[in-house]
Amino acid sequence: MTEKNSNQCLTEKVRNYFTGTDLGIIFALGIVAFITGRYGLAYILPGGTAPSFVHGFLKLPGPGAGIFIGSAFICVWFVLGLLLVKKPGAAIGVGIVTYLLMLAGSLILGTGRLDWLVVMVAIIIEIFGLLALEKKPWSYIFPVFIGLMGLITLILMATGNAKMGENGAAATVFPLGYAVTGILALCICALCYMYPMKYVFGAGAAEMFYITFCWLFNGKSGFATWVPVTPAIPVLLTFALVCGSTMALIAYGGYHLWMSYNKVPAIDTDPN
Repeated sequence: MTEKNSNQCLTEKVRNYFTGTDLGIIFALGIVAFITGRYGLAYILPGGTAPSFVHGFLKLPGPGAGIFIGSAFICVWFVLGLLLVKKPGAAIGVGIVTYLLMLAGSLILGTGRLDWLVVMVAIIIEIFGLLALEKKPWSYIFPVFIGLMGLITLILMATGNAKMGENGAAATVFPLGYAVTGILALCICALCYMYPMKYVFGAGAAEMFYITFCWLFNGKSGFATWVPVTPAIPVLLTFALVCGSTMALIAYGGYHLWMSYNKVPAIDTDPN
């Protein structure tokens, strides 16, 4: 089989799997994800940029706390794609469209960061979506995990072990990010205990992977040279977990509001 015929077969398989409406949703969400990640954060975040938001507003430590924020915001569109299309592969499709737009912007305009990890984030969300995490006893794993991470964050704050700034120096002001992250983690714990949502876990896990990958491989001096000071690691992992999970919750909320507005009959929380 020639390469041309192989590509035609792949295209035909995609067309048979995704309807025209599905592909329209995937492309539309990919465009919105690109715009959100590239241009929208300056209008969404207090401080205008991810580092200013993380270090200046939340007083969280670094390094790496600001770099994954764009990816976390994009999670809302990945999860929404899965909820709307109701087929595995939708999030990956949105991720590929987003990356291709990043690539086009980089080649044409010569600006913007080319972030292939957004596709990895979509893949991780897809993997969690294929697992039966909404069924007992697996449904207890995520609430317990995020609850423990939230408690660890609050304990670090209460015991005076909070760090702040890019270099992870001892906090000299109230560590707002610790308090917000810990409280949000406990709230998500309670909500997901009552209403298991596997994409929430998937998005949180994807962002934890993202920030860990950056620590290990984005250091300019070699492998793992960007890893933060030890007391800062748990709170930054919790912050990544909370950011991804919160974006997934927003996607669930928007999806169910849309379904209620259009008077669609009640359906399961996780279509897959």
